[in-house]
Amino acid sequence: MKLSPIALVSSALLIAPAALAQPAPEDAASASDASPATDATPETPTASPEVQKQVGMGTEKEDPGAVPPPPKPEQPTTRPESREVGEDDTFGHGMQVGLRGAFLGGYKMVFRYDQSPLCKEPDASKAAKDQQKFCGYGAQPMIDLAVSFAPLDSIEPFLWARFGLDGESQTNTNPLKVFGAGLRAYTMSDSRFKIFIEPAVGIESEDGAGNKDFNFPGDDTYNPEYKTDFVFHLAAGPQYDFAKAVGAYIHAGMTVGVLRSINATMEIGGGVQIRVP
Repeated sequence: MKLSPIALVSSALLIAPAALAQPAPEDAASASDASPATDATPETPTASPEVQKQVGMGTEKEDPGAVPPPPKPEQPTTRPESREVGEDDTFGHGMQVGLRGAFLGGYKMVFRYDQSPLCKEPDASKAAKDQQKFCGYGAQPMIDLAVSFAPLDSIEPFLWARFGLDGESQTNTNPLKVFGAGLRAYTMSDSRFKIFIEPAVGIESEDGAGNKDFNFPGDDTYNPEYKTDFVFHLAAGPQYDFAKAVGAYIHAGMTVGVLRSINATMEIGGGVQIRVP
């Protein structure tokens, strides 16, 4: 069957667009190979066990049957105000009333004025004005007493009395009597062991003993004056408090008088102090 030329041309024109629309075999094959990779689900990266453990910390579910650990016991705390008595910082004297007593001995030096009492037995071969002016001798034993109140640990004002246990034969005077007031200042005031410094002033009031040999009968130029003396006192020493209410101390110092004569007593001794509350 023979086709006319016009029919052949028409068939060619109909087949050509369809052929152009179909892909080449190689392109179709490559497209078929690539499609599975495009449609496949990508793999999720897997972390190491250590990383998984760290990421999962705090997210584990609690086991209902697990026994909780016992609570840690609380450590008792010691408050500063509840420290036991006996530590070194509990022995201040603040707000305490104290009573103390001491036994003292010493050495006395006297420089006489013209009308001062003699300081040794008179020399009958000399006139009153020619008697010895300067003397030194052992002081009579003394008792010191004081009552105190400390407004602070380091400061302790006190009232003071001193009594001689015997008269002074060298000056023809009765046993010593001194009354005064002073102040104790403590270093390391809140510890058992402390050092004190003790200034004080007082009045010395004993009079003559009446030995006529010291009056130079017949010599009107000499009239011994047993004046009330004004004294300055300074002492220092260590103190050790055995308890809050009891302490012992060593006392060393000097007491100087200026009216009856210029006299100084160097003294040393020891005592005990009791305090309340």
